[in-house]
Amino acid sequence: MGIDIQTFTATGAGTWTKPANAVATFVRLIAGGGGGGSGRRGATATIKCGGGGGAGGGIGEFYTASANLGATESLSVGAGGAGGAAVTANDTSGNNGVAGGDSTFGAVTKLIASGGGAVNGGGLGVAGNGGQANISQFTVTAGASSSAIGAAGSTQSNANSSQQCASGGSGGGLDAADTAVVGGAGVAGPAYLGLTRGAAGAIGGAGGAGAASVIQWQGMGGGGGGSANAAAGGIGGAGGIYGGAGGGGAASVNGNNSGAGGAGANGIIIVITFTS
Repeated sequence: MGIDIQTFTATGAGTWTKPANAVATFVRLIAGGGGGGSGRRGATATIKCGGGGGAGGGIGEFYTASANLGATESLSVGAGGAGGAAVTANDTSGNNGVAGGDSTFGAVTKLIASGGGAVNGGGLGVAGNGGQANISQFTVTAGASSSAIGAAGSTQSNANSSQQCASGGSGGGLDAADTAVVGGAGVAGPAYLGLTRGAAGAIGGAGGAGAASVIQWQGMGGGGGGSANAAAGGIGGAGGIYGGAGGGGAASVNGNNSGAGGAGANGIIIVITFTS
């Protein structure tokens, strides 16, 4: 018995070709992670919230007799979503992050892994919503909101019964006293993977990038940026490959740019075929 492994990491359309003497095929899809939202830039003595963290890309997999598949099958690898741009104008709420792209396999689609959901930028007294995670065709509960009102960014915790999405932490906000706080850390992966989540950004600092997976599994979410009361807000950390989400950017006081949201990571498709 032989094993044929084909791995697709280039985003966009591609084609899988069935190997000779194929018996059974296993397919794993990881979609692109969502980008984090940016923080608000606003006046002193107002509540300015950080951007929400993105949701990790969905994961889907199936195992079938190779005879059920065509000689070739179309596929598409989902791209990571861009983070919301930093705010450069006074009294302006943060920009939304972009949702991650779906990963699909099959001309008549046999499996879809949905991209991590888009998130909202931070507003005037209104926290940016965290992205909603999707697991294959099944949707699970959205993560917590971004920073609580003027508080440290929260961790975006999306999970279902068997796996935790690699979502990003949100950016730090500023309360009415313009108190600067740290961002939120990204979601930690399962302990057996030993992957590091993106660290929370220190005051005025960038959130850490989520760790990349070394076993072609989902990378970790980026950390949220920390806010600052006399400097630019910290940017959100990038999501780790594959499919990790970006962290949210932090809020800032007028005269200083807010933190941009971190980018989500691209997805991957792995097709393993057992041959006679």
